[in-house]
Amino acid sequence: MITGTWQTPTDEELLRIRDMMEDAQFYDAIARVPDDALSAALAGSEDTALWVFRVDQKAVAYVYMTEMATSLPKVDEFGVFERGQGFGKAALSSLAAKIAETPDYEKLWLNVVDGNDNALNLYRKVGFGEEKFIAKGWKTRSGRVVDQVRMWLTLDTLRS
Repeated sequence: MITGTWQTPTDEELLRIRDMMEDAQFYDAIARVPDDALSAALAGSEDTALWVFRVDQKAVAYVYMTEMATSLPKVDEFGVFERGQGFGKAALSSLAAKIAETPDYEKLWLNVVDGNDNALNLYRKVGFGEEKFIAKGWKTRSGRVVDQVRMWLTLDTLRS
């Protein structure tokens, strides 16, 4: 079992996050969060967070969270630097447990591009199960208009 911790990224890790967000291979899967939003998250914004998941002191994934000041925090962007090694599942499971520590949070939610089967399967393995189809829900950076699937994870299931 892979264990790690969610922590604030270093300057070097922040560059790695930006590089991943700007990588053309991800234009149809993740958005480029504006630098001012990333800076606000790092400065202690009440409503946003930016963390890296470290395993053995090495950042293997990141998450940009929004709506943290509500009862329904959102995984706005999630990326795995080291794919195919189980880090994505470990990171999301750990994130869900971290978010569940706040009693006021009811559900964790996200949107994923319909057809991104690797991501959909990962989220389902972690426990995201409630789903809603959103037709033509997002215009990607490559200009495509794509359908999305909204997924929720009820946090009470992790608290028992």
